[in-house]
Amino acid sequence: MTEAASPDSLCLPMTLSRARFHVAAYLAAVFVFGGVANGCGSTAAPGTAAAGATGYGVPQAGYPAWAERALLVLTNAVRLAPLDYRAKYAADFSPSLAAANVLADYPAVGPLRWNLGLNESARAHSLDMGENGCFQHPSCDGTAWNRRISGYYSLSSTIGENIAAGYPGPSDPRYAMAMWLCDASGDACCADGASCDGHRQNIMLGAYQALGTGYADVAGSPYQYYWTQDFGGAFAGEAPPLVDGSHIFYPSGQVTFLANYQDGAPPLSVSVVLNGTSVPLAVSLGQAQTGTWAASSAAGSGCRTYHFEAVDASGAPWRFPAAGEFSTYGEGSCALDWAP
Repeated sequence: MTEAASPDSLCLPMTLSRARFHVAAYLAAVFVFGGVANGCGSTAAPGTAAAGATGYGVPQAGYPAWAERALLVLTNAVRLAPLDYRAKYAADFSPSLAAANVLADYPAVGPLRWNLGLNESARAHSLDMGENGCFQHPSCDGTAWNRRISGYYSLSSTIGENIAAGYPGPSDPRYAMAMWLCDASGDACCADGASCDGHRQNIMLGAYQALGTGYADVAGSPYQYYWTQDFGGAFAGEAPPLVDGSHIFYPSGQVTFLANYQDGAPPLSVSVVLNGTSVPLAVSLGQAQTGTWAASSAAGSGCRTYHFEAVDASGAPWRFPAAGEFSTYGEGSCALDWAP
């Protein structure tokens, strides 16, 4: 599925997709396949902390922002249940993913853990593209993409990157994900296993264990909205069964709360505590022990606080984030993402 690339080479061509609403969307994917380091290593190097001293899932100095966390959650939702995701969260994308049978040949794989260094690399690249007017994997000053990532992340030599730009803003990160999954060739999505499905390969590659996503909104730039996924072959730190969680604005008029879960047995419960009230989640994609749980509510006019809780099969409780409360950033006038 992968091939080795020299440090400065791109192993896949850039492709162009034009999605519904006739908004231009530009995509590119690259990857380097190398040795995978121990996922539980403790080397003190950039990007080795899964969530920092304040606990698993707690943002660190503004990383990740809401749009970045939501894209991470959607990426894991695809990996845990590819066809379920296509049917439930990508059915409204054009070109049609179902018509090309996208993801039919990709088996489910394990979730990716957030990595600070990869998040920093991805956001830096999204900002660089917007502020300096390029759309490419190398930095706008010509620095090779893999050298940039390695400056932030040193746990593994297996790395990859997807970029996208020009699609409607951050209010629905599903569209950036759908662009990458479609890998459009002309007016249709690329078939699984064809030379044009490099973004899909990156998203579904089982050798990856870590991910950082970067989003930038740069007014006056060629495409304004820039998305980057930086993948890594190892992570360090905790790996609780309550992997991650976020909210998205889908379906229309709704706020949907999503939590990814992976364990050897189904949990006793998964819930979102919304404004202090526990709301049960139900399995939305995949299976109870390895899938995405969800609940929706009508969108309001301002911030609501939330965190996720789970009780695993042994009765042990889990919380995401480990401390503080997320807010429903983007709901009405809400401009807050997290507070301690």
